[in-house]
Amino acid sequence: MSGHKNWFSEWYQDIFREASNIAMSHALTALSNMIGEIEMEPPTVSVLPRAKFLHELASRGIKNSFVVMFDITEGLSGLTILQFPKESAKALVMTLLGMDPGDEGIDEMGRSAIMEIGNILISVYTDILAKLIEEPVSLSPPKPAESLYDVEKELSRPDLRDVTEVIMFKTRFYQKDTGIESLFYLVPTKDAFDKLVGKLEAQVKDVEPEIPPEETIEPGEEVKESKVEEVTENAPEEAQESPTEGSEPTINEKTEG
Repeated sequence: MSGHKNWFSEWYQDIFREASNIAMSHALTALSNMIGEIEMEPPTVSVLPRAKFLHELASRGIKNSFVVMFDITEGLSGLTILQFPKESAKALVMTLLGMDPGDEGIDEMGRSAIMEIGNILISVYTDILAKLIEEPVSLSPPKPAESLYDVEKELSRPDLRDVTEVIMFKTRFYQKDTGIESLFYLVPTKDAFDKLVGKLEAQVKDVEPEIPPEETIEPGEEVKESKVEEVTENAPEEAQESPTEGSEPTINEKTEG
């Protein structure tokens, strides 16, 4: 899937930031209504090789955290995964339900509460993608992931088997002294990845300044050609010019006189 520009250069990051502004403001309002006043950082974006993506997912915990998967049903194709790492998931349960889930894991009530927050963030990420590709993006109902095996099973699907790159969005928000992190992984099919990259590159071309190519004509050749053109253009006109009044008579005119 590679072979494209480094699309997480400054130009691309600016496009992502612009695409996320409105979506993030909506999320900030919705989250504040649910859990009180918060501060929210704009999402960061990076591209991970498949193996590193699986490592990132596993290192933040799956069994005792909160991980759900969604199929992309409109706009793009592939799989998306929303993850609240273990500590963030516990902090959310404490904030929303006022109870510490401890080390035993999150029960159904806790998972349901986290999913309400997850739905808000899912709308942020799909809005960002929709703005980038200029089409609506829709997802299927969530599928829980209890282990890394559940994720790898999805990745073994025919349309995702050859995926080598995964796009990771990371967002942090703060409620009082508590920091909560969410990660949204986009596992696009090859066609979806190429479509997204193509849209990004088209937008970058619109904002990148065009630098005209330098001419490589030899100075001697340039002067020579311009002189030849000047002589060629002026010669016929000089030949047809008649003497003006008061001009010196020609030799023939003197002889006739």
